[in-house]
Amino acid sequence: MAKKRIVCIKKAPTHLDPNTHIASVGVGNETGWLEQLPVNTVIQQLQNPWGDRYYVHGSDGSHADVRLGKCAFCAHAHIFIRTTPDHSLKDNLLYLPECIG
Repeated sequence: MAKKRIVCIKKAPTHLDPNTHIASVGVGNETGWLEQLPVNTVIQQLQNPWGDRYYVHGSDGSHADVRLGKCAFCAHAHIFIRTTPDHSLKDNLLYLPECIG
């Protein structure tokens, strides 16, 4: 099990649409993303007790683990990824930049 930092996200069709889910994430470090993973891969890893774990590091120094959530507005309670609620918005997945490239 590895602990991986999510540094960017990709939403389809657009990053700014609040009604669409994250399609993929960029995993890397402070210099940028090194690997792009489909969100289904992240979900599978989080569902596996021995799978990789993910976190977000906020620009204010905050840290939030990524966990699973269920969409209350989606058919069949769609599973998605989210950050653990805390005192900071800077470490939320939706505040991360778009993965470019």
